Amino acid sequence: MSGKLFRIGSFFFLLQLILVLAAQSATVVSWKSLKKLDDLAERSEALCERKAVAELRELAPAIKKAAAAVIADPVPAGAKDPAQVKVLQGDLKSLSDALSNPKQQDGVELTAILSGIHPIVEKMMEAAGMPHVHEDEKQSRKAKP
Repeated sequence: MSGKLFRIGSFFFLLQLILVLAAQSATVVSWKSLKKLDDLAERSEALCERKAVAELRELAPAIKKAAAAVIADPVPAGAKDPAQVKVLQGDLKSLSDALSNPKQQDGVELTAILSGIHPIVEKMMEAAGMPHVHEDEKQSRKAKP
């Protein structure tokens, strides 16, 4: 009889453990300032590919401001890899600091700096446990049968 009770107790323990782990993996981290920076960085990446330096100069102050907000934010609760998020915040700060005067910086230098923002943001979103989907990607997914 005690063996049967042990198996039933073990079963319920394992069931609870599975439910807790499933709940943890289903948690989606929300980080508004990082999402805003992601949207700006995606636009910047497209401008870098087109070598649209004049437009990059106009967008750079907004990117610098959004990056400063992300850098100042604490790592969100529930982040998948908080240590990696902190490292990437440091990398983002280095790039943001290099945007000393976007209106006057050399176009090649400005393009190089801004083209590095979106890859860092993507990695930061992954380390935080956030989905990384842009509006154009959502639209293309809806269009597929």
